[in-house]
Parts: sequence; C-alpha cells; structure tokens
Amino acid sequence: MDLLLSIFPAAVAYTVPLLLGALGALYSERSGVTNLCIEGFMLMGCFSCAVTMVNLQGKLPMDMCFVIGMLVAVVVTGLYSVLHAVAAINLRADQVISGTALNMMSTALTVYLAQTVTGSGNITIAHSVVPFEIPKILSADFYAVLWSWILIFIICLIVRQAFRLARRKEVLDSLVAGRSLRILSLAALVISLLVSLFITSGIVVAVIADIILTALFFTLRAKPEFVKKGSFLEEMRKEENHVRTFVFVLAISLIAGVLAQTGVGTFIRSMAFTRVYWTTFVAAAIWLFSYFLLYKTSFGLRLRACGEHPSAVASAGVNVHRMRYIGVIASGMAAGLGGAIYLITVGGEYNSASGMNGLGFLAVAGLIFGQWKVLGILGSTFFFGFCYTVANMSRVVPALAVIPPGFLSAFPYVATLIVLILTSKRNAAPLATGQPY
Repeated sequence: MDLLLSIFPAAVAYTVPLLLGALGALYSERSGVTNLCIEGFMLMGCFSCAVTMVNLQGKLPMDMCFVIGMLVAVVVTGLYSVLHAVAAINLRADQVISGTALNMMSTALTVYLAQTVTGSGNITIAHSVVPFEIPKILSADFYAVLWSWILIFIICLIVRQAFRLARRKEVLDSLVAGRSLRILSLAALVISLLVSLFITSGIVVAVIADIILTALFFTLRAKPEFVKKGSFLEEMRKEENHVRTFVFVLAISLIAGVLAQTGVGTFIRSMAFTRVYWTTFVAAAIWLFSYFLLYKTSFGLRLRACGEHPSAVASAGVNVHRMRYIGVIASGMAAGLGGAIYLITVGGEYNSASGMNGLGFLAVAGLIFGQWKVLGILGSTFFFGFCYTVANMSRVVPALAVIPPGFLSAFPYVATLIVLILTSKRNAAPLATGQPY
C-alpha cells in the first residue's frame, strides 16, 4: 500500500506529458501525416519554456511564469511543426525521414542555444509546480462509495478489453447489453452516492441502491406507459439480455459496497488526490476537448476522413492540405505543451545530455497501443507512465532498491516492446496515414 501511495502520484505526473504527446501524434496521424518527431517537439517545448522561465523568475509571480512559459512553448513548437507540415504536405517528402530529421535538428538546435545562453548546455529553473491535496467537501463515506465504483468500472473496462484481445466478443455481448448496462450502472451509481450522504455503511448503501433500482426496473418493465416513446429507456426495454444485464449491475453494486466498507475507496482517494498538480487538470481538459472535437463535431469528422480517404473528402469540397496543416500544427502545440509540463513538474531543467529521455517515443508507442483512439491512448499512456515511474523511482523507493538499476531502467522500453508485439495484429491506423496527397 505504501509503495502505491508513493508511486501513483508520480505516475500521474509522468502520464501527463506522455498523454499530451500522444494526443499531438493523434491529431497529425488522424489527418494523414505520420508524425515521429514528437520527441523533438517535446524537447523544443521543454527548452523554450526553460528559457522563458529563467528570464522571468524574480520579475513575475511564479504561477504567472509557469503559464507564460507554457504558452511560449505552445507557440514555439507550433511554429516549429510547420517545417514538418511543409515537408510532408507541400514537398511530399518521406514523412518518416522528415520526422527523424526534425528530431535530430531539435536536439542540435536546443543544445547550441542552451550553450549560448548558459555556457553549460543545461537550463535549470528555480521552482517547480508544487502539488497540493484536494480538500474533502463531502463526507468520507461519499468518497468511499464513489471511488469503489470507479475501481469496479476500471476492472470492467480491463475485462472487456481482455475479451476483445482474445477475440471472444460474442462472449462479452452475451453477458451485457450495451445501452442497458450504461443506464443501469449510472442509475446505481447516482443512487449509491445520494444514499451515502446519509448512511455510513457501504454495504447498506449498495443494498438500498439495489432495492430502489430493482423497483425502478420492474416498474418500467410492467408499466410501459411510464416510458416515453423514443427515449433511452424505451430502447433499453427492447434490448435482449436485459435481465442478465440487470443481475450483472446488481452484482457489481454489491461488490462496490463491500469495497467501500473495506476502505478500498478511501485508499484510492488518498492515492490519487493527496499530491495533485494543477497541470493534470489542464491535460484532462485538453483530453476531453480532443474527444469532443474529434468525435462530436463536423471538423473532427473531416479531419479523421482526411486520414482515411482524402480523395473522397476532397471531392466533397474539403481542403485536404489545410486540414493536414491544422493536424500537424496542433500536434506540435500539444507535444510542446507536454514538454513544458514535464519541465515544470518532474523535470526541473533542460538537460542537453539526456533531452526528453525518450518520452516522445513512448508517446508514439502509446498512440499505437491505444489504437489511434482518444480513450485508448489515455489508458496506454498511463501504463507507460507507470512503467517510467518505476524505472525512475528505484533509487528512492526502498522496496525497489533490491532490483538491479539496469533492469529497472530498461523496464519501460521492454514493456513497450512486449505491448507492441501483443497488439501488432490489431492495427487500427488511418488508412491514408503516411501517404502524400
């Protein structure tokens, strides 16, 4: 338990730059441009933020210095990414070679500029972002039930993904009906949280929620006139396997109540919310915005279509070159922001010798492991962030000191190779990515 309490906050801090780098690669590749220069973009963002911070420290409040440094990193890497866009879109160059060249150029350029500025090649900032603890507004029992439910939700996602990887989707579909599961699970969660405000026992909360949900379910089944035509509930009533789904939801709600009673929910909250960086919320907002933009707007549809069938999109009147420019520039801006956040949270300096320590390449691996999907890269980047944290905290965590340092240093990259081998047969890359238009 103590090991998780020490590793998890650091894993979240390492996940944030990985997530932003993977989101940047997602924008570019969804538009049809292969982007292997995420490492270079993150390095440029880290360097430009470091230079800005060094020149502003002592003249402005530190929080303002952080914000200005991040904004400068976004602008600089956005401009730098235009080079890749011109080479890939206008000059129709090989996009892999272009990305490799920009990675090499970013390393050489930042080293030269850093030596010019400081004479040593390293730029150290005086202060980093200080983590804080989110205060408890509601009762402890409320959080115990909430985080127990979230744990159950994560476990269900893992089981679902395991079924899909095993090519047993028909087994998964026989267990639950999609819309019914979502509606019933949401209802059980809301009822549990409301009841937990007045009752202290997690098991009692789950039992009361199940009783209310059971009454609601059978009322809807017995009284169809209560259901508005065309609503979600009417569609739920028409689905098959609804009884099996209902039993499944009742079971997981009882399990959540047991977990809340045993203190697992409280432990999860203390693990995730005792050392929080405000930059984590910035990354979460960008992730949510990206999900909405790519999947819920016409712009996102056009951007994704440019990476699948650019000729068909062009015949519909969409400027493919402009959409790809937007994707590549957005890629640079997101990756540059990730590099800046890495600097002000866990890095503390621009180091000409180590650069980004391969975080950009791990972000690209997270994109591939996440199957070029916004939700998928969230889980994959957290996995790689956790591996990276284990490798970097081996010297300060006594439980990891018994393992040879060389093994732990290679751990994130070995894990990357294993994951890519296991998922190589499920390639969901855009069809036209890497192909000039």
